[in-house]
Amino acid sequence: MKRTGDVVGLLAAAVVVGTTGWFAGVAGAGERYEAGLVLGLSSALSVALLRRFTHLPLGRRRPYTFALPLPAPDWSARPPDPGGDPEALRPYAERQAALLSDASALGDTLRRTCTLAPQLRAELASFAVTASIQASNSVIAPAGEGPRGPDPAYDAAHAVGELVAAVEFSRIGMRALEALVTERPLRPDPPCYFNPLHDRGHARVALPGAPDGPEEVAACHGCAKGPEPLLVPSEGGPVPYYDSDAVDARWRLLGYGAVVPDNGATMIATARDGFRDPGPAAPSGGGLKKFRTKVS
Repeated sequence: MKRTGDVVGLLAAAVVVGTTGWFAGVAGAGERYEAGLVLGLSSALSVALLRRFTHLPLGRRRPYTFALPLPAPDWSARPPDPGGDPEALRPYAERQAALLSDASALGDTLRRTCTLAPQLRAELASFAVTASIQASNSVIAPAGEGPRGPDPAYDAAHAVGELVAAVEFSRIGMRALEALVTERPLRPDPPCYFNPLHDRGHARVALPGAPDGPEEVAACHGCAKGPEPLLVPSEGGPVPYYDSDAVDARWRLLGYGAVVPDNGATMIATARDGFRDPGPAAPSGGGLKKFRTKVS
């Protein structure tokens, strides 16, 4: 239907311009100036109407080309393991956050042009903007400027937790932009609960030690066979990030989005409004309050 309308509009414009051109050609010598002016105005008006009411390019820049600043990120490559040192992860996290920041303006353009439902377009564009802001905020503070914990290891663990959040929010934001470009809704693509820097959590495993029955979380295929958790510093030695009180509770209790198997909406909502227990209706089978929060 759109293509038929484009053809009809183009034919109508051609008839108008052709008729005006014929009149200009047969006009007398004293009327050539006025006839040429009318021909120019009718041509310009025809092009303007075609650009406004059809899908013909006519020299306008189409917003459907999705390009990232070079070098483009390889989202399938595993980020570096910080080994408890936030500065080992910081360059990677800063680069991903910067790439999302450069591309996030694309979301507003695509929100107005792609064929997804208006509400979904607005939601995806909001995902991209919120994720970009959160990713940028998470890489700002150096390790020594954290929440001033009781020991240096506390601040280092907090910094690692924030940088991991920056990496995950960068992924969420880029996936939202890709959904707008490809005009396909987001699909669940959670991280690995045990180590969010591993491959994506395409498996669901029971979380041992959870009271009131087993809880399922997303895990990469490696951790589904045997967990290899992300370790952060503590006064007593390295501990899994989910057992460290230094890591922001918002990310720790959600497993950076691995606890609730959605498309990133929970992490986005948490970034906006703070942590909220989804309650018994959560897809994981129970509230997040069941998860252990041992202080390191």
